[in-house]
Amino acid sequence: MIQRRDLLIAAALAPVAGHSFAAPSYTAGKEYLVVNPPAPSSRDTIEVIEFFAYTCPHCLKFEPTINAWKKNLPADVTFRVCPVAWQPKFLPFTQTYYALEALGLLDKLHTKFFESVIYQERTYNFENPAADIAEFMADNGVDAKKWEQTMRSFGVQNKARIATQTWQTYQIDSTPMVGVAGLYTTGAHLVGTREQTPAAIDFLIEEVRRQRRG
Repeated sequence: MIQRRDLLIAAALAPVAGHSFAAPSYTAGKEYLVVNPPAPSSRDTIEVIEFFAYTCPHCLKFEPTINAWKKNLPADVTFRVCPVAWQPKFLPFTQTYYALEALGLLDKLHTKFFESVIYQERTYNFENPAADIAEFMADNGVDAKKWEQTMRSFGVQNKARIATQTWQTYQIDSTPMVGVAGLYTTGAHLVGTREQTPAAIDFLIEEVRRQRRG
């Protein structure tokens, strides 16, 4: 027997049942940009790149969002970080990221250093920041000589050079941005909010899959 209560519940749920929960769709030139010509990227995987700068407060705020997203990467997706230095004088910041990586200190000091720059917890001479960066590292337990050697090492210098080439070929002109497979870029300022950006990344990943399937 259908009771009046059942009819009321059915009527209340009817609009919900007819509502579409389709995945969001995005438009080139609006929520994402097409990289033209495409940047070099492996076809063995779908590479996602986070472009950030230690001097960018928006990048620091984006960190929790992108870190949460990358914890559940699909099997066909790889992720890496590319620091950006808009001017040659900022290259020590790019080198800092790779020096921390080389020393196995990213988990320990990356965010702490980032916050010290953005929140001005100490003075940095942005015209020549290397000495102030080294002082921060020494204050946080990093051997001064080892830090200097690592910053000057071929590996760090080469990765910093490649990073510059990467963000330039991706035509990055603001941060934070996310590149996908050398074909697309997106970011919170395009999508609307930091929290909505992962959905746009997932959309672009699926676009790459579709194209590769032919």
